[in-house]
Amino acid sequence: MKYKGKELSDFSLWELEQAKYEFDHAEARRDNASKHPKFNEDRIINNQKIPKMEMAEIANPAYLELKQAIHDEFEKRKSNK
Repeated sequence: MKYKGKELSDFSLWELEQAKYEFDHAEARRDNASKHPKFNEDRIINNQKIPKMEMAEIANPAYLELKQAIHDEFEKRKSNK
């Protein structure tokens, strides 16, 4: 599987750790964004009630597959070290 145009098997352990961090950090930012009031409470804007929005779950299968592949490759390499 490729990430940023490079096969995961060609990544160094450090590069895999960085890629893993990028995914984890993106999900942490997303989690933080889900705490915004627009996702947790109804609001009044221009005298109109705006219902709270629903934060959708991450459902992109390609994203989930790549994230798992990076995690698996990192753990495999780390255990072989």
